[in-house]
Amino acid sequence: MKELQFLREIKSVSMATIGDNKPHVRIIDIMLVEDDKVYFTTARGKAFYKQLIESEYIAITAMDPTYKSIRISGTVSKVDRSFMTKIFEANPMLNDIYPGDTKDILEPFCISSGVGEIFDLSTLPITKRRFAFGVADVIPNAYKITEACIACGKCQKGCPEKAIEQGEIYKIRSSHCIECGRCYEICPVNAIEVPMPM
Repeated sequence: MKELQFLREIKSVSMATIGDNKPHVRIIDIMLVEDDKVYFTTARGKAFYKQLIESEYIAITAMDPTYKSIRISGTVSKVDRSFMTKIFEANPMLNDIYPGDTKDILEPFCISSGVGEIFDLSTLPITKRRFAFGVADVIPNAYKITEACIACGKCQKGCPEKAIEQGEIYKIRSSHCIECGRCYEICPVNAIEVPMPM
C-alpha cells in the first residue's frame, strides 16, 4: 500500500499512546512496511513498551519536507521475535545502537489494521484523502451538506478552500475540505453534518 510506504520513506514519525490516562508522544522509526503492515521496535524497559502492551492502540503522524502529511491510527501487537532479523536487515544502523547480544532487549511490533489520512499542503487547493488497511473500513471525511440546504450560498462564500459547489443542494468536495467547520457555523438552517473523527 503506497500510503504505508510513504510512512516508511519519512521513517522518523511521531507515535502517540496513552499511559496513566495521559497522552504520550515520541519519535520512533518505521522499520519496515510489508504486506500492508507497519513494523517498528522498542526496548522492553521503556514506558512506550508498557503503553503498547496495555492499550494495543496507536496513532502516528508525520510530514515530509514538501508539506505532505500522513496520519494513521490502528491496532498494534507484538510479533514473533524472529521478525527482528528482518528489521535489522532493513535497518543496519540498529547494529550500532544495539551491538552484539544487546539487541535481545528489543521487541518487534506490528500495526496490522487501521485508518489513515494523507493531507497534501503542497498543492492549491490542498488535497486530502482517507484510506484504510487490514480489516478496517475507510472513515468518510469532510463536512456534508444535507437535503435541508436552501441554496443560499453562504457556505460557498465562507469556505477558505473554495471546496463547495453550487447546486440545488450545495455539495462539498471532500478531497479539498480541510474540516475547519466554518460552513457548519455559518449555515443559517443547520444543513451541514459534522464529519466522523478519524
